[in-house]
Amino acid sequence: MHNADSGIATGDVDRFDQVETLLGRYPAISEDELNDLKHWFRKESSAFEVASLASKEAITSGYAAFRRDHIDVFSFSDIGKGLIAVAALIAVVGGLWLLGV
Repeated sequence: MHNADSGIATGDVDRFDQVETLLGRYPAISEDELNDLKHWFRKESSAFEVASLASKEAITSGYAAFRRDHIDVFSFSDIGKGLIAVAALIAVVGGLWLLGV
């Protein structure tokens, strides 16, 4: 079922409300609640749901802090992948330069 007013499926409304409540309490949440939020943002949420949360004034500070602390950060894996991509690009450009292309 779909709630036409929110654009969120009715079955997801309770979950959305739960996430909103946790963000409103952030950073005063348990480790399990933190893991639940991370999972929701990475695996369950739609772009519309994230935008809807971002627009809610009541949770602005918790939402921003959670994003800053856990979502909008680079992991060591991300940095490693970036370094590998840059090295590969340098190798290709260097190879082309040596070939006189």
